Amino acid sequence: MAASRTASRASRDITNVMQRLQDEQEIVQKRTFTKWINSHLAKRKPPMVVDDLFEDMKDGVKLLALLEVLSGQKLPCEQGRRMKRIHAVANIGTALKFLEGRKIKLVNINSTDIADGRPSIVLGLMWTIILYFQIEELTSNLPQLQSLSSSTSSVDSMVSSETASPPSKRKVATKIQGNAKRTLLKWVQCTTSKQMGIEIKDFGRSWRSGVAFHSVIHAIRPELVDLEKVKGRSNRENLEEAFTIAETELGIPRLLDPEDVDVDKPDEKSIMTYVAQFLKQYPDIHSTGADAQENDREDRLILKEVKVWIEQFERDLTRAQMTESNLQDKYQSFKHFRVQYEMKRKQTEHLLQPLHRDGKLSLDQALVKQSWDRVSSRLFDWHIQLDKSLPAPLGTIGAWLYRAEVALREEITIQQVHEETANTIQRKREQHKDLLQNTDAHKRAFHEIYRTRSVNGIPVPPDQLEDMAERFHFVSSTSELHLMKMEFLELKYRLLSLLVLAESKLKSWIIKYGRRDSVELLLQNYISFIENSKFFEQYEVTYQILKQTAEMYVKADGSVEEAENVMKFMNETTAQWRNLSVEVRSVRSMLEEVIANWDRYGNTVASLQAWLEDAEKMLNQSEHAKKDFFRNLPHWIQQHTAMNDAGNFLIETCDEVVSRDLKQQLLLLNGRWRELFMEVKQYARADELDRMKKEYTDCIATLSDFATEAHRKLSEPLEVSLINVKLLIQDLEDIEQRVPVMDAQYKMITKTAHLVSKECAQEEANEMFATMSGLKEQLTKVKDCYSPLLYESQQLLIPLEELEKQMTAFYDSLGKINEILAVLEHEAQSSALFKQKHQELLACQESCKKAMVQIEKGSHGVQKSVTLSNVLKHFDQTKLQRQVADVHVAFQNMVKKTGDWKKHVETNSRLMKKFEESRAELEKVLRIAQEGLEEKGDPEDLLRRHTEFFSQLDQRVLNAFLKACDELTDILPEQEQQGLQEAVRKLHKQWKDLQGEAPYHLLHLKIEVEKKRFLASVEECRAELGRETKLVAQEGSEKIIKEHRIFFSDKGPHHLCEKRLQLIEELCLKLPVRDPVRNTPETCHVTLKELRAAIDSTYAKLMEDPDKWKDYTSRISEFSAWISAKETQLKGIKNEVIDTANHGEVKRAVEEIRNGVTKKGETLSWLKSRLKILTEVSSENEAQKQGDELAKLSSSFKALGTLLSEVEKMLSTFGDCVQYKEIVKSSLEELITGSKEVQEQAEKILDTENLFEAQQLLLHHQQKTKRISAKKKDVQQQIAQAREGEGGLPGRVQEELRKLESTLDSVEHSREKQERRIQVTLRKWERFETNKETVVRYLFQTGSSHERFLSFSSLESLSSELEQTKEFSKRTKGIAVQAENLVKEASEIPLGPKNKQLLQQQATSIKEQVKKLEDTLEEDIKTMEMVKNKWDHFGNNFESLSVWITEKEKELNALETSSSAMDTQSNQIKVTIQEIECKISSITGLEEEAQSFAQFITTGESARIKAKLTQIRRYWEELREHAQCLQGTILGHLSQQQKFEENLKKIQQSVSEFEDKLAEPIKICSSATETYKVLQEHMGHALGIWRFPGWGSNWSRRPTPQPQQL
Repeated sequence: MAASRTASRASRDITNVMQRLQDEQEIVQKRTFTKWINSHLAKRKPPMVVDDLFEDMKDGVKLLALLEVLSGQKLPCEQGRRMKRIHAVANIGTALKFLEGRKIKLVNINSTDIADGRPSIVLGLMWTIILYFQIEELTSNLPQLQSLSSSTSSVDSMVSSETASPPSKRKVATKIQGNAKRTLLKWVQCTTSKQMGIEIKDFGRSWRSGVAFHSVIHAIRPELVDLEKVKGRSNRENLEEAFTIAETELGIPRLLDPEDVDVDKPDEKSIMTYVAQFLKQYPDIHSTGADAQENDREDRLILKEVKVWIEQFERDLTRAQMTESNLQDKYQSFKHFRVQYEMKRKQTEHLLQPLHRDGKLSLDQALVKQSWDRVSSRLFDWHIQLDKSLPAPLGTIGAWLYRAEVALREEITIQQVHEETANTIQRKREQHKDLLQNTDAHKRAFHEIYRTRSVNGIPVPPDQLEDMAERFHFVSSTSELHLMKMEFLELKYRLLSLLVLAESKLKSWIIKYGRRDSVELLLQNYISFIENSKFFEQYEVTYQILKQTAEMYVKADGSVEEAENVMKFMNETTAQWRNLSVEVRSVRSMLEEVIANWDRYGNTVASLQAWLEDAEKMLNQSEHAKKDFFRNLPHWIQQHTAMNDAGNFLIETCDEVVSRDLKQQLLLLNGRWRELFMEVKQYARADELDRMKKEYTDCIATLSDFATEAHRKLSEPLEVSLINVKLLIQDLEDIEQRVPVMDAQYKMITKTAHLVSKECAQEEANEMFATMSGLKEQLTKVKDCYSPLLYESQQLLIPLEELEKQMTAFYDSLGKINEILAVLEHEAQSSALFKQKHQELLACQESCKKAMVQIEKGSHGVQKSVTLSNVLKHFDQTKLQRQVADVHVAFQNMVKKTGDWKKHVETNSRLMKKFEESRAELEKVLRIAQEGLEEKGDPEDLLRRHTEFFSQLDQRVLNAFLKACDELTDILPEQEQQGLQEAVRKLHKQWKDLQGEAPYHLLHLKIEVEKKRFLASVEECRAELGRETKLVAQEGSEKIIKEHRIFFSDKGPHHLCEKRLQLIEELCLKLPVRDPVRNTPETCHVTLKELRAAIDSTYAKLMEDPDKWKDYTSRISEFSAWISAKETQLKGIKNEVIDTANHGEVKRAVEEIRNGVTKKGETLSWLKSRLKILTEVSSENEAQKQGDELAKLSSSFKALGTLLSEVEKMLSTFGDCVQYKEIVKSSLEELITGSKEVQEQAEKILDTENLFEAQQLLLHHQQKTKRISAKKKDVQQQIAQAREGEGGLPGRVQEELRKLESTLDSVEHSREKQERRIQVTLRKWERFETNKETVVRYLFQTGSSHERFLSFSSLESLSSELEQTKEFSKRTKGIAVQAENLVKEASEIPLGPKNKQLLQQQATSIKEQVKKLEDTLEEDIKTMEMVKNKWDHFGNNFESLSVWITEKEKELNALETSSSAMDTQSNQIKVTIQEIECKISSITGLEEEAQSFAQFITTGESARIKAKLTQIRRYWEELREHAQCLQGTILGHLSQQQKFEENLKKIQQSVSEFEDKLAEPIKICSSATETYKVLQEHMGHALGIWRFPGWGSNWSRRPTPQPQQL
């Protein structure tokens, strides 16, 4: 336990240390990156400063500013005081898109993480920017060090610390990052190599002492650094001086502090960031050039050496494959080459890393790679061939094992689209699952072969078998984990695809918005995607399944590192989804807010414009009309504010075009509002005075009513009771709550009165102030009075509540007492109800007493409080005193009534209690006794319990009952005494009956117990007899007799029955004569007698049973007959003449007799032991008879053994003579037969269906041939042995042996010739299969990649695909030539007719497939060229139309501000509108062009093109609308101009006429009437001129003509 705690504590300590180091590294990076950013932002105008890196990057403003400084490009940025998260995410998205446009790969870095300020993500992004814009660009400027750079941007490798890419991706990323790192490190090493042997190995501990920094400075300017002094100082001093010199002398910003570097593990990224600044200003190219060139020469030399080794290795490998040898030797040769291959593989792969930035290999590298791939393929194919060449079924197992290994080691290709990756993994997982489901079957078959080390008798090379066993172990041990990993990866990329989809959707939703319709479409798209498709539920289900799968996978894998990676991915995904889901959920509210602002803006603009038009017209009306119209001006002020708020919100959230239109519209409306408001602002308070007067009047009435009502409640008399005081308190509390409100109203009305008094008459003002003064006095009086009265009333309420509570309790208890007494008067004292009610009566009496005391105490307290209080003088106590007096009277009556009742009850209760107790005790004893007499069950248990009970019965129980009954009788009424006496008699009789029945009951129980035991013993004996009778036929009487004797001995159950019978007889004699139980011994005697008879009969049957001798007698008879028969047979053989013809038969017969003698010896032993056993259970005569017979039989058996030995010796002497002749003849015949069979099987080799089967059959044929040759040598040795003894053999046998030898030689010669012919044919077949496999592999690789539906995501991908397809077409033509050669080779191979036809069909089919592939490629090329031309044409037309619309928009804008004549403008706008209308055909043409190649592009690209077409159509419609609006404006201006000119002409004409008339001299009038008439005419002319606008003032300045004197 202590050890485990220590281990866990050590593990936690390590974890804490690692976390602390990571935190310190993060702090250093943050500080370094902040300084680097500030050094660049200082160049900006105006400059910016980053204080907190994580916080300042959240809004994206400073991030975009940094990218502008680094790239020199202007980037769009959202700024302002009211920036929301949506604007920050948009800024960060702009920055990330800019970086992606620079081909900088950003893995798991998204806008929301930066907006949340996640440290690891922000640092990862900053390092990516530093690496790309400083380190990589600077290292790429070193031409001689370019070979150290990667083929792609190093930024591709830089991912955040939270990246969860698969292991293969991370390895590639690390390699790319290492190239940039090595380039910078190489420069530093070359720069400092000549300085006193300073060695820099990395960007970590090598820089801690500060010497490395001084070395770099010394290489740049040697006079600044003394390296001897540097080595003698401390680390901190060296670092401080190096950073200071670099900053002051070299102008390099101080990004590091000494404490950042002088640590155990300095941060590499921080040091690389700082060191790269030296490279930027002083890259020492000349010192590195020679070294780099030398390195290039060394690399080329190494590549040439490797290429020579590979070519030699390939030649040796080819010779080894062509060498004829057995399978064991071939596999040993293969293992030798595989070891050499593995030793060279790592060096070769290292040399084949790309050296150029374009990712291409050098010429030497390409040649080496080509040779290496060829060798790898040949070695790999050889291994497969060796496995397949094994005899079936091992060859099939080897082929399956190869496929399984390929599946388990197959790398998963990570697609750019996670959904495609998941689908690929799903397909592969299903394939692998189908393949691996046969593992157990193949494993069982292989283990059987592995155990026997051979297949159908054919040995298998041990090394190859061991290798396959190891491979089987690998497959079986990793297959389940592999499938679990595949399932985990599939779900992982499913989840990532959902995340990417959500991020892409989020980016499309948080853009700058357009008009309301477009925002409505976005909202509909959001609802369709998120809610209708239940996106969140779909994600949650996928995540839960992934979580379960991950737990199972981690548990099965057992790797700590893999578990950490999986858990890290799950945690990061959870955190990412948590932030992303919040963003996605907030989109709807944002879109709805934008739509709501559009609606608010539209409504307010429309209503405000209409009101402004009416208001502008009202300015010319009378003062009263204006005052009435502008009375609701405050409402329109609110509308104007709402319009500006909504408009400003839309300007901030909408795109540039919409924002510009809104700004212009708001500018115009606000200008009109400002001009109008300056004219009418005084009317805003027109109805304010009326409102204030009404408010004053209402408030005065309210305050007066309040003061009057309050004064009444404070002064009127009040009777002291709980309800009255509560009501008073409620009124006072209401006054207390309303007083502040009234004060506030008084203050408000005072202000109102002052305002009103300024604008009304003095008398009215004085009256108002007088009213206010009187009202103030009333309110002050109310405030002074209510507070003390409320306090005193609240204090008085507490004792009143308690007093009321006690009175209520008192009267409740009193009522219960009366009810209880009424019940008890009619209830007997012995009843349960009487007892219960009596207890309740006592409780109620006690409650009344307590309540009475409390009432008196409470009433005195209330009276004292009222009397002593000055505030409560108007409280009347009469009612309270009357209530207390009533309580006293009721209490006295209750005490008297209950006392009388108690005296009566106490007299009878004692005797009744005594009687009930004695009666209950007696009834209990009688009930238990009666139950015992009637109880049924086990007699033994009943006897024990009942004996104990009846022995404890006591007469005192009955006596106590009778005495209590006599005493109770004396006090009971006569009607109750009769019932009591009847109960007593009944109980007394029961007691006497019980005393008489108890002894006989116990005696019956004893007899029953003994009888039960007796019968149990009898049944045991009968069961034993039945068992013996049943088993005698199965087990024999011998065993049963022994068991019978043991069971029925003197101590057995039989004698126990007799003893128990005697005891039963003694007990029955004690019973009465008439008791039926006295007959029990008689039945027991009969039972015992029957048992004795059965025992004797069974024993006699067992002794007389003859079956015990049956087996013995049959065996002894059989044994005797066998001895007689074999003795006769041996005597015949001994006397018979033996030759070679019958020697074998005779020998077999003798051997059978010998075997029989051995077995019969065992039979004789059994007979002897059996006779001994049977003697014990049989009579002496029978035993003597059987013993004599067995002795005689034993003597005969010994004589038979002697005769058998003599015959065996005779046969052995004759058999040696013919042994060699038979062995040699049979061996020769077997060899000839085997050779013929091998030759027949060899003819079937060329009829097999495939080459591998033919090769296996040939190998099997060769192995059989070797076995025949080995047997032939053995036969030749046997012939030599036979010839040594041929003098004793006949000549016919010698001639037969010579013919067999000759036949064998001819068969061997024919077989060897046949084998050579088959080997030549199989070599041709193998060459054909190799060429066929090459063509088929090409067809599979190329054809499968082109058997797809043409669909392109961009024009660039189409062009790339077209070039690749053309390249494939060229290669396919070369493959077609090989297919032609296959057809020729198939016709030349001498196989069987069926196989030859099959090979020709295969070759023809392959040729047709190649031809089909050629046609398909040509068709694809034509299709792609057609699509490319259409796509290019569409792009050009679209661009032209876009440019045309832009130019026309500019023309319209210029026309709006043009000062040319209206006619000219009208003609121009008509021409422009005609041109715009004509362009609709161009848009339709674009749509038709897009539709013509839409089937060949992806859905996403098709949607993008449709969006572009929709956008260009919208731009065209806006242009047309703009032109039409402008035309209407111009035509309106033109119409107004024409009207103006016509009116001007009319006015000029009229003025001229009027002037002429007015200029005429006034004639002299002769009368006043005529004078008045002339005056009227003159005034009419003047008024006519005055009516023309603008002429009245001019006319007033003209001189008035003087009238002539009368």
